[in-house]
Amino acid sequence: MSENNYKVQRNLWENPWGYVESFFIGFGLMVTGFFLEVFVPKSNTFVLSYPYNLIFLLGYISVLFVLYKWFSNSQIIRWLTKVPASISSIVLVTILVMVMGIIPQVASENNIINNLGLNHITTNWAFILIIFQFLTCLGLISIKRILQFKWSNFGFILNHLGLFLALTAGILGTGDLQRLSINTYEGKPSWIATDAQKNQVELPFAFYLKDFLIEEYNPKLALVDNKTGSIAHNNGKNLYLVEKGETYYFNNFEVTINEFLPTSVRLGDRYHKVNELGSPPSAKVTVKNVENDSIQTAWISSGSFSQPFESLKISEQYSIVMTIPEVKKFSSDIDILTKEGERISTVLEVNKPFKHKGWKIYQLSYDDKMGKWSNLSVLELVKDPWIPLIYIGIFMMIAGAIYMFWMGNKITKSE
Repeated sequence: MSENNYKVQRNLWENPWGYVESFFIGFGLMVTGFFLEVFVPKSNTFVLSYPYNLIFLLGYISVLFVLYKWFSNSQIIRWLTKVPASISSIVLVTILVMVMGIIPQVASENNIINNLGLNHITTNWAFILIIFQFLTCLGLISIKRILQFKWSNFGFILNHLGLFLALTAGILGTGDLQRLSINTYEGKPSWIATDAQKNQVELPFAFYLKDFLIEEYNPKLALVDNKTGSIAHNNGKNLYLVEKGETYYFNNFEVTINEFLPTSVRLGDRYHKVNELGSPPSAKVTVKNVENDSIQTAWISSGSFSQPFESLKISEQYSIVMTIPEVKKFSSDIDILTKEGERISTVLEVNKPFKHKGWKIYQLSYDDKMGKWSNLSVLELVKDPWIPLIYIGIFMMIAGAIYMFWMGNKITKSE
């Protein structure tokens, strides 16, 4: 009995290691990672930043080169350059990514999820160990193909080397990634930003907000139930754009917009066009009851932080109201002031960042209570010095795929 057991055990781990051994090692790394999550205090975790992450990358590549050059005949190095090691690590990484998609990556009330670190997969020890194995496989295979270079393998090298570069740069670059926000006020320079932990960070330049601009759509008309305060359904369409001369039908009511003022103030029995702080839009409407031909004419307004809204009660059940205008786009006209005395002017819009000395500057938000009269513009600053390496890796993968497609086409034609 003991001889049979010995024979099975020996066959399982004899050279070369296959998929069974590869998955066994992979699951062992995952278990080790979860063990570290449970028993290693979270305060002991750290993130490498410049220059230590760069030193680590160069040292890691050097170690991989030494391992392949002088230890390629060892069992582990031979296994790491074979398909089973790569496939098993890819499968296990995919499983952890699926877990990340299923379990919200935020603080959880479930102690098991918190203790195993399933709510922060990308910094989980299990994920780090598995991705480290995968990167080691990629690196050794790339070095192997480079040292045994053939033009037929050029696309393969570009693909694997590009993936290695993109992944390592993405992982090691997290320590240098900066994401800050800064409040800028019209007519005042601002140079103190805050990070996610509300720590203050002094910038090497300042922002001067010259003007904050908001473009709005016209407000809309809605029929509101007086009892519930909810918008009433009107044959599938509940809101109608406010435009002078338009006529809309709400149930048995015919509503005509006689006048529309984008910015106004009430003086006496009507609204007058003005362009002052807090002046809301208003409209003069005529409502005709189709059933009894009764007619009402009145002014309505969406109101603002300084002016009350006005609605028109057209029956015991319904009132006509004007909604608050929706924002079409908002932008900041700013100057960037450098310590060298340079003044750089630009206009920031949502999803249209401005680049300055390695920083990407985004239009983030504003004081929504003040709306278009806000004198506050919130900007976001992002700096990721490793992003060029990630892009280089991606372009290498694309170039490798194109090269292999071209070579495959060439071989097919020659055959």
